[in-house]
Amino acid sequence: DRENFFLRLLHPGKPDSLEDLEQVIDDARRREIISRNTEDMIKGVFDVGRQRVSEIMIPRSQMITINSNATLEQAASTVASSGHSRYPVISGDKDHIEGVLLAKDLLPALSGLSSCNTIKDLLRPCVIVPESKHVSSMLREFQNRRFHLAVVVDEFGGVSGLITIEDILELIVGDIDDEYDREDDEDEGAFISKAREKDTYIVKGTTPVEDFEEYFKVKLPQAGVDTFAGLVLHLLGYFPKSGTKLAFNHFDIEILSAGKQRINLLRVKVKDTI
Repeated sequence: DRENFFLRLLHPGKPDSLEDLEQVIDDARRREIISRNTEDMIKGVFDVGRQRVSEIMIPRSQMITINSNATLEQAASTVASSGHSRYPVISGDKDHIEGVLLAKDLLPALSGLSSCNTIKDLLRPCVIVPESKHVSSMLREFQNRRFHLAVVVDEFGGVSGLITIEDILELIVGDIDDEYDREDDEDEGAFISKAREKDTYIVKGTTPVEDFEEYFKVKLPQAGVDTFAGLVLHLLGYFPKSGTKLAFNHFDIEILSAGKQRINLLRVKVKDTI
């Protein structure tokens, strides 16, 4: 059975569409030809092909940046508190990106092992990409050009967020935690970001229900849950996969990213005036 399944993937004589192929994969998982982890990874690859950078980027409001006028010590403090390895360096505001600072470049400068004395001495070029860029193209660019972070801009040239290679890999394999990630981070903070499409928003699954209600000025069903992802799970009655859609009240909802045990990101479209 396992051999026949992979032959069907390599020689898709019967599936006529991506949806048909996903049905083949669903069937293989139900028959225990492949594991749930394998199913999630295969469908994660499909997500990479379908989605655009704007759908998975870190929104502007959550970008951690370093000012070009900061001292090396101030930059080191930011690195220590946030735990990232790469930072956009700005001049004044987030629409003026001067370059990218790598955390690993700070230590030689701080210890006097390099001739660099300022943040500007340590800058590396910053790659700029449009919101409309497909995630699959972004991944190839990360691989071919050997960089790990790009700043995302809208059609007017304003900075709308950033994307890293880790963001894309997490679409395929699920959340990747490093030594700086804490278990309670997944419950911290919320964001609702305006998407390019009219009346469409990208919502983090851990967004508290009351924050969603306040943002959209609505009252959601009382389901005894704390987060928007929890409400969606309650409405569906089962754990969804990426691409699952539902509608309730004035909203059309699509699951953009779901791991094995949680919903990470959703697209919410307002159908009519609330």
